[in-house]
Amino acid sequence: MPKTLLILGTLTVAFGWWGVYTVAGRRQFDEMAGILPLAALALGALLIVIGLALLLWRR
Repeated sequence: MPKTLLILGTLTVAFGWWGVYTVAGRRQFDEMAGILPLAALALGALLIVIGLALLLWRR
């Protein structure tokens, strides 16, 4: 489970980074749709933190 959260979090952060920090991503998510990559960055970071916490807690 923690490894799945880490992988999902990494993929979500990658999507958010693409949507916010690349020209193609900003073109794809313009105006109010730009909230999706920002939310993906935050959700991905949260998933990574939870995954790491679970890994450390189980050891």
